[in-house]
This record gives sequence, structure tokens and C-alpha cells, in this order.
Amino acid sequence: MVEDRWPSCRYSVIGMRKNISLSASKLIQDINFQKILLPLRVIAGLSALIFAFNFCYEVFVSYNPSSYQKWAISLITFVMSIWTLIEVRGLSRWLPISLVDVLLYLVGVQLALVILRIVLAFFFETSDGQDWRLFAHMEIGWRWIFLLAYSVIFISVVDTIIRLFSLNEKNKAVALEEQMLASLNALAKARDNETGNHIIRTQLYVKNLALRLRKMGYYEGELTDRIIDLLFKAAPLHDIGKVGIPDHILLKPGRLNDEEWEIMKTHTTIGEAVLSSAEIEFKDEDGVIAKALKIAGGHHEKWDGSGYPRGLSGADIPLAARIMSVADIYDALVSERVYKKGWTHREAIQEIISHQGTYFDPRVVEAFIAEQDNFQEIAEQYKDV
Repeated sequence: MVEDRWPSCRYSVIGMRKNISLSASKLIQDINFQKILLPLRVIAGLSALIFAFNFCYEVFVSYNPSSYQKWAISLITFVMSIWTLIEVRGLSRWLPISLVDVLLYLVGVQLALVILRIVLAFFFETSDGQDWRLFAHMEIGWRWIFLLAYSVIFISVVDTIIRLFSLNEKNKAVALEEQMLASLNALAKARDNETGNHIIRTQLYVKNLALRLRKMGYYEGELTDRIIDLLFKAAPLHDIGKVGIPDHILLKPGRLNDEEWEIMKTHTTIGEAVLSSAEIEFKDEDGVIAKALKIAGGHHEKWDGSGYPRGLSGADIPLAARIMSVADIYDALVSERVYKKGWTHREAIQEIISHQGTYFDPRVVEAFIAEQDNFQEIAEQYKDV
């Protein structure tokens, strides 16, 4: 049986792997992970050294105002400040975001303080004015003001760098998720006779239903913005289990016989198995794969318990699957196939309404009725050609 399933899609899978590799490379190149890590470490190290040298400078000023060592420290601090500014400017080319602009501003202020400090020190040493000397030796003098300023700048720079590191990790996680989804979507598409527009339509149907349910006050705690976004991303994977269905069944133009239908129904549990492996591999316990797993395994369950694969009923069926069920059925009804003509929008509405509370969650059907015009618009806009 296994041998029968795969030969016909061998070239599709090979092509899919090439596309995934190109897609993954592009993602990594766009975000420039590795290119920002070294500059961030250099900037953090230089900022720490600048703060330490500035502190030493103030100590030398306090105990020996004419020390040559303070001028050596001033020169080193100035050079490190210029170096830091150059690193940040280089970083802004790879990562043009507001946090880098903040870092650039902070490093610029740091450099300005170093220059101002050198100018004032030179002026105090060469000036004969008693007022300036008196100010310089006050208990709370300008050196303490500079130390405070250096401290604030250093803490702000470190905080910004930490945020950039966190953002980098978040971007890597997002890129990994996108790669994973691209791989799974390509796998699902390689063994599905549906069109690309089917994926777009069902994604939009699911999102519209979820937003309408929340607007109507239903399942508000389960339909946050984040969860709706996950449902949108997970929707294309609802039939990924078809990867394990033999070609003579999957691609059969006519109606399936009883034996073939039993095999076809296993695509739900096959999809669960595929996505469970991905969930474990990527530790995605509360993300898009977790939602896709519930959708793949439950979108053929029915509200009255007459569905498959487990005969779940009512609220035991995951909400994501109940939403997907309506979206998928509507698209299947109105879409034309080689073995059937597409139903009219009105016929599809009546069919779904007739099974409200039996096949479908009554609340989801309410949301569907409220969104019927949007469904029709989506179906027309992304119609198969």
C-alpha cells in the first residue's frame, strides 16, 4: 500500500523540497540573523568599557586634576565612542527599525558627552577664573553630573541591546514557523487536487467566521487576535492527511465506493499523525501546529456526533474544527469539480442552515448567516479559473 501512494508524487516532492530550500534561504537572508549578532556584542562590550573608562576618568580628576593618565583615558574613550557609533550605523543598514534608531541616538549622545567632558576639562586646566575652579571642586560638582549622565546612557544602551537580542530571537522563531508552514503547506498541496485559491478562500472564510463569532459575543475568550491569526495560518493544513491516501482514491473523478470512502476518511487521523510529529519536533504546544492538528483531526466531526473519525459531538469538537467545518463545506458546495457542478450561493446557504444543530455548531452557523455576503464576495474574487 505504501509503495502505491508515493511514486506518482515523487517529482512533486522533489520540486517541493527545492522550493522550500529557496524559501528558507530567502527568509534567513531577509532577516540577517547572523549579521546583527556580532555587532550587537561588540556594541555591548564597547559601551561597558566606555562606562568603566569614564568612571576611571572621574576618579583621576578627583585625585589628580593634572594627571596625564586622564588624557590617555579621554583619548581611548573618544576612540571607543567613535567605534561604537560606526558599529551602530552599520547595524542600521541590516536592521532598519526604530530600536536601532534609538540605539544610534543614545550612542551619539554618549559621544557628545565624551567630547563635552574633554572640552570642559581642557578649559578648567587652562582657565585662571576662580569661579570655574570653585565650581570644579564643589562637593556636588560637574563630575558627578557627568557620572550620572554616563550611567543613564549606559543603562539605556544595555536595555536597548537586550531588546534587540529578544527581537532577534523572536524573528528567528517566526522565520522557523514560516519555514515549517511552507514545508507542510507544500506537502499538503503536493497530494491535494484542490487549487491554490481553495486555500485562500478557506483561510478568509475561517477568519471572517472567527471575527463574527467574537463580535456576536460567542467564544470571546477562545478567539483572541492571536488565536484568530493562528486559525488563519492553520486553515490550509486541514487536509494534509491526504498525503497518505492512494492516488486511485484521491484522484478518482467519480463517487467513491464504501471501501474507498473508509480509506478516504483516514486522512483525518493521518493528518493528525503528521502534525503531531511536527508539534513535537518544533515544540509547538500552543501555536499554529497545535491549531492545525485540531482542525485536521476534527473538521469532519458533526455536532450531533455522527461525524468521523471519533464521533465527537457538541463542544467536545474543538472550536477551530467547528469553524473549519462550515468554511470547508461551503467552499466544497459552491466550487465546481470534474464530477459535479458548483452549487449557487443561495443553495449552499440553505444546505448549511438545514444542518444547523445537527452537522454544524448552531453559533457558527449564525455567524455564517451574518457573513454570507462576505462569503459570496470571497468566492467570486478568488474563483477557480
